[in-house]
Amino acid sequence: MKPILFFVAIIFSSFSFAQDTTSVKRVEAPIIVSKLYLGEAMLFEDLEVRFVEVVEDSRCPKNVNCIWAGEVTILVEVYRDSKKIAERKLTISPTNSMENLLGNIFASEEISISGINIMPYPVAGQKPAKEDYYLQLEYRN
Repeated sequence: MKPILFFVAIIFSSFSFAQDTTSVKRVEAPIIVSKLYLGEAMLFEDLEVRFVEVVEDSRCPKNVNCIWAGEVTILVEVYRDSKKIAERKLTISPTNSMENLLGNIFASEEISISGINIMPYPVAGQKPAKEDYYLQLEYRN
């Protein structure tokens, strides 16, 4: 009988230390990344973001050695209730830091919409078709 009581006492004492911490960890809201193709629009709550134009794409193509990495410039429009509230000319290059990209399309106290990348990346000898271009959007609330 004593070995059984000893065994039960050890099990209960091990359970008492299993939940040592009761701290609550704050979970960040998920970051949503979406593709917005050239000429299309996307809704974010009461905002509509339109990818209007690729103004310039001077990025150094893959498999080519370049002196300058280049950059891509695009035009994006933001609408609320069918009224244009902003027009943004975004330039994305390898030298842009992520901090400079956050909220570059729209930012308020509630939400942030950022253009973080333009695809497809150029390949030597092939020019991407206009309809293949898409903007990677990051949405945070």
